Amino acid sequence: MTAPHDNNTISAAAVKAAALAVGFDACGIARAAVLDDFSDSLSRWIATGRHAEMHFMEQYDTLRCNPAAMVDGAESVICLLAAYNPSQLMDTDGKVARYAYGEDYHERLKRMQYQMIAMLKEQYPSFEGRPCVDSAPIAEKHWAVRAGLGWIGRNTLLVNPDYGSWVNLGEIVTSSVADQYDSPMADGCGECCRCVKACPNHALIADGQIDHHDAYMLDARRCASYHTIENPDDILPDDIRLSGYIFGCDICQLACPFNQQAATRLEISNERLQQLQSLATCDAPTFKKIARHSALRRIKFTQLQRNRGQKQ
Repeated sequence: MTAPHDNNTISAAAVKAAALAVGFDACGIARAAVLDDFSDSLSRWIATGRHAEMHFMEQYDTLRCNPAAMVDGAESVICLLAAYNPSQLMDTDGKVARYAYGEDYHERLKRMQYQMIAMLKEQYPSFEGRPCVDSAPIAEKHWAVRAGLGWIGRNTLLVNPDYGSWVNLGEIVTSSVADQYDSPMADGCGECCRCVKACPNHALIADGQIDHHDAYMLDARRCASYHTIENPDDILPDDIRLSGYIFGCDICQLACPFNQQAATRLEISNERLQQLQSLATCDAPTFKKIARHSALRRIKFTQLQRNRGQKQ
């Protein structure tokens, strides 16, 4: 869909070129609008208690569903994708989710977004945008779908045909109008349910309120990733299997055919790999050093110790 040209119009081609130039792997642009479908599913997810103790998800529902509540006069949501399938994998017990292998994606993507905004302002001096990388309550997966970057798989994650669900997402909400907007792509999962069957804790639950076989919800109360990161309790539930993970969990992603053929995008040095593999036995000062500028800093050393003791 093409928008009329005026002083507030930006070129979609220029936006995407800037995104690739600063290091993003894909970029799509959606017209800002209220996400009524997401609002309904979010309400059901919270009403059924499947958000566990993540009470922050109960807040800012208007912001999550309406970009105009975040940026006055919002017209466009620029959606950005950075893939993270690593070049080397841990081969020891005490595993870490792949998204935490490298630099904290919040820092990396936000830095790239500011570089991108600076490039766009050189071409469009009046351009203003609010960058979001989990720093604002925005429904990033749903916007990525609207911007044509993939579809939401049964693992409840965005799946991109080239990079699978090994992706981090960011958005720039702007009052500028794009001269062209992207359209959603077709769902590529078909009848595949490998992710659902692979979860050892049965955390992927069919959304019975939607008459569509592809609609699933994550029950965080059953999710190993939730328990190893978000759960602050001294002891984890006995019936939750961590399957060797001490931070996060990738089991549902490992089962996905798109992830098994995903391109490698994140270089992991031998030194970093050794650091990650030492997490199974390291002390508190070493953990603090390894976790610096990494998603690993989301947990305390006491949580790491707890996870190491209950990782089976």
